Amino acid sequence: MRLVAATVALLLVAGCSGTTDKPAPKPSSSTNSKPVPVLVKTGCADLVVLGLRGSDQALDKNFGSGQEILRSVRAMSTELHRDSRTTVRLEGIPYRAQSAASAAIYQANIDDGVVRARARVTELALKCPESKVALVGFSQGAQAVHELAAQLSATMLRRIPLVAMIADPRRNPADSIASWTYGKSAKGPGKLGPGAALGSTLKGRAIEFCASGDEICNWPPGGYAGSLSDTHRHFYETPAHSRTTGRQLAKVLRANGV
Repeated sequence: MRLVAATVALLLVAGCSGTTDKPAPKPSSSTNSKPVPVLVKTGCADLVVLGLRGSDQALDKNFGSGQEILRSVRAMSTELHRDSRTTVRLEGIPYRAQSAASAAIYQANIDDGVVRARARVTELALKCPESKVALVGFSQGAQAVHELAAQLSATMLRRIPLVAMIADPRRNPADSIASWTYGKSAKGPGKLGPGAALGSTLKGRAIEFCASGDEICNWPPGGYAGSLSDTHRHFYETPAHSRTTGRQLAKVLRANGV
């Protein structure tokens, strides 16, 4: 991953395993004592998480979602399984998540992520009508999730109990959605300025995550010079922080009936 500076200084970090749409087997009474897999790999799971990776993250690793998302979703599923047998599947959206040399190319990447994720939500509604869908993005992928969430129809929203943005370059600290900053508050907007407020339609379902030392989602008042920080590149993937993220994701899901 690298920092790309252009007319608008752009950072972007942040994915997709092929899936089949056969219904996931439901545990029978004779198998209820068996543990539920943390993540199932095929079928119409109870919850399908669409992960949008960050810039330059590999599509053939981490379920095509990036390590931050994979570890957080695993932790989320583990937390859910403390009191439920909800099956969870993670699939990456194979959008163009490259670093960009210009603002126009970067926005084209975002638009590609929005179009592909929306199309997959629509496809899942037809092939897996009983499945709920969660949207989780990291960095560039978080911005794509943010922009998609602002455009979702009421019909789509009924299927989506969770929208999560980790290290969003368009983080809006004035929004009324849930915000998690891992301790010390992050008062600044995202590096590219505050995005659309989501609270009017997604309050209770949307949550943002930002470490205070991450310049991408918490742009300092005096600006930031230098290479992409270690905080942005490595903070969210650590076991402790991804477990924290996972617990908060599970909390939102439980509040929305998952």
